[in-house]
Amino acid sequence: MNKFIVGNWKMNGSLSFVDAFLDSIEEQNVAIAIPQVFLAYAYSRNPKFKLVAQNCSIYDKFGAHTGEISADILVGLGCQYVIIGHSERRHMFEEDNISNILKKLNNVISNNMTAILCVDERYEKLINRETLEFIKDNIHNVILAYEPLSAIGTGKTPSISEISNILNLLKQKYFSVNILYGGSVNSKNARDILSISSLDGVLVGGASLKLGEFKEIIVASKDLIA
Repeated sequence: MNKFIVGNWKMNGSLSFVDAFLDSIEEQNVAIAIPQVFLAYAYSRNPKFKLVAQNCSIYDKFGAHTGEISADILVGLGCQYVIIGHSERRHMFEEDNISNILKKLNNVISNNMTAILCVDERYEKLINRETLEFIKDNIHNVILAYEPLSAIGTGKTPSISEISNILNLLKQKYFSVNILYGGSVNSKNARDILSISSLDGVLVGGASLKLGEFKEIIVASKDLIA
């Protein structure tokens, strides 16, 4: 299988852009994390496309939690994946409580979705013993996304050897869990990054909003087996 490409639109997009994206992208190794208000529409347009939620609530099922969206609701919208602990959530909204991250992981897994758990250079501080055991017990339903803080929104990426060294450490520590790299991935550096043997794919931010460039990243992923 080709390496996994996840586009994270963050707080961007429109219905017309969803249309353009779904009309242009057919590859099976691609998923998109679009704003939650577009999920139901995207699912109605193409229920086979892999949809990713950008976050979920610590609360599951239904209840009096104004503004929250549970994993139970997300799976009903066609989501297969949920991003948890993205650096922007942790730093802009102070969502760095480990127990809350574990609650979200539990909610995602219990609803038969896959969690994309984001970590940075401080991964040992972000994942406690309980979370480590959870990953071990749910190895096929958790993907780590390594996003170094120095690369988030800066246009700068570490060297290939630096990325490779961290990925190897993560693979050893977290039971060979599948790992994506995120942080200023673009069409110019995608092939070199994706060529790292221990890497299973990339989490693409700003470049996923440029349809032509995102398609170049998809092309770069072909014939690179995860």
